[in-house]
Amino acid sequence: MALIHMLAAGTRFLPSVLIEPIKGDLGLGDAAIGLLQGPAFAIVNGAALIPMILLVRAWPITRILVFAVLGSSMATLACGLAGSVETLIPARMLLGLAQAAIAPAAMELIVVTMVPAHRGRGIGFFTAGAALGRGLAMIGGGGLLALFALSALPIAPWRLTFASAGLLGIPLALLVLRLGEPVGQREDRHGRLGEALKQMTTDRPVLLPLILAAGCAVLALQSLTSWSASLLIRLHGLTPSQAGLYVGVVMMAAGAGGHALGGTLADRLRREKRDAAPALMLLGLALCAFALWPLTQMTSLAAALMALAVAVAGLSIALVNALIGLQARIPSTLRIEGTAIFLTVVTLLGTALGPWAVGLASQMIAGPTGLAAAIGWVLSATCLIGCGAAWVARRRHG
Repeated sequence: MALIHMLAAGTRFLPSVLIEPIKGDLGLGDAAIGLLQGPAFAIVNGAALIPMILLVRAWPITRILVFAVLGSSMATLACGLAGSVETLIPARMLLGLAQAAIAPAAMELIVVTMVPAHRGRGIGFFTAGAALGRGLAMIGGGGLLALFALSALPIAPWRLTFASAGLLGIPLALLVLRLGEPVGQREDRHGRLGEALKQMTTDRPVLLPLILAAGCAVLALQSLTSWSASLLIRLHGLTPSQAGLYVGVVMMAAGAGGHALGGTLADRLRREKRDAAPALMLLGLALCAFALWPLTQMTSLAAALMALAVAVAGLSIALVNALIGLQARIPSTLRIEGTAIFLTVVTLLGTALGPWAVGLASQMIAGPTGLAAAIGWVLSATCLIGCGAAWVARRRHG
């Protein structure tokens, strides 16, 4: 599951390292790029999460995952063939639809195959796959872009990069076909969406601020993933391949480390009879808030990379604990439905708004430091709101 999540995140965030050549070839502004990375993917992805529950209950999970992986591959190949923003948008929408099935299916597998004491770690490893995928998208995408730029092929290097990434999903889909379905181990799947929504509404004093804090963490992380490479290119004069390498290493190390650390801390505190998910979310969001100034204002590349690592690690800690906190407050028979409701809200709130808001603000501010100012202002406000929500969830959690 972590491998599937890694590839899904990689194809989702591949445009992040290709922003500058795509803008040059298609004549796009930052607002259009933000639209592609945010709403074009996220609105369809968020809206499809709830219907995917019906598939998870009715179909074998492995079959659903095969279709998700193949759909992602087709969408990524379509991005490489697009000749305008009008054709890029449908390709990104298809990607959002295909990847909507992955998280609900993964949460079900983790819940039914791991004992409660180890589920936090399992969720941490699954979400770490996304961090690795973001990093590989940057490193691999930047490397392929540089390699294809040296070739004499009459096709734009960014198009060949999309095509190469899309083809990776085919062998993974064949591997997933060999996985066995956990028949006989799965928990009762007959919980209905209405029951899950009723349960979550009853627990709204804790869940509402928890979901708001999670949405803020998603918004900040999606924005950093989408725009960090361009930030380094514009502020520090790097090439796309150099920026992809630096950002990719940071995303992989800090992201995976933050997810694993967040899950391990949650498990350890749970053994001490302390459910600390909201407190760990508050800690993670605060770390990101403190890292934004050196990331966007300091002239030292090393300082900017260190700040990016702190921000990504903090947001990763917050996100894994959002999922852990949610699982702890929902009955086992309703966890697929509850997770899908949760992911729908945070996807629509964070993934759709974050990259687009930063891109729009950057285009409005303009100038060589417009993107840095946009990241600083938008994400500082987001992290402060998220910290407040996590603090409220912690107080109400008792």
